[in-house]
Amino acid sequence: MSRARRADPDLDLDDLIAEITVDCYDEDEVLQAFQNAFEADASLPCPGTVIGESVEVRWIGVGDRRRELIATCQRAGRDYDVSLLDISLQPDPTTSRLLNSYRRWVGD
Repeated sequence: MSRARRADPDLDLDDLIAEITVDCYDEDEVLQAFQNAFEADASLPCPGTVIGESVEVRWIGVGDRRRELIATCQRAGRDYDVSLLDISLQPDPTTSRLLNSYRRWVGD
């Protein structure tokens, strides 16, 4: 894990975004870079909530033909793909920083 991706509250989210997207030339590459960061450093599965229902977030990445990160969530043994921005997560500090940096990049 990179230094900037560690759960260090003194590091600015903009610095984390810059580290994740350093070699990106367009939005597709940025989304892929965020997916790579989540795959490398996020602690998944983690609990979350979608429209008031408890779910387990199992994967975060780029979905088919979508221009945003999606989360594959499991509830009652079934998988659902939901926009990452539509989920309330209870992540560990490192995953929380990745999520907050993605939200900042999107402008949420």
